[in-house]
Amino acid sequence: MTRGDRWLFWLIVGVGLSLLAWQMWSSASSDRQVQVFHDGKLLFSFALTEAATRTEQVKVTGGVATIEMRDGAVRLVPTAEYSCPERICLRTGWIRRPGEAIICVPNKLVVRIEGREDGIDAVI
Repeated sequence: MTRGDRWLFWLIVGVGLSLLAWQMWSSASSDRQVQVFHDGKLLFSFALTEAATRTEQVKVTGGVATIEMRDGAVRLVPTAEYSCPERICLRTGWIRRPGEAIICVPNKLVVRIEGREDGIDAVI
């Protein structure tokens, strides 16, 4: 291996590591948005961030649904004011990745995370 080959090797490694670091830090978690729908209509939307804590209440057929955001995740809080027969929406728990959703069919409530996926989608 010649001196020029070594320089080329380290140049390629340096560029690769720079691109990798740029890719990791350029995708901020604020790209994710929580969207809340009731009866097919968008009620509100807010940014999903790691540092913020937020609680919203939505009046639905089965009472008042409480949506909690904490540590970059969202959930539907089980309360006495919220009635859902099967409680599947409550058992869904915390969601944090784009594409995940909490759906309550009897109350026509959808809490969905939109945005760009931060991790690897596929490996070939």
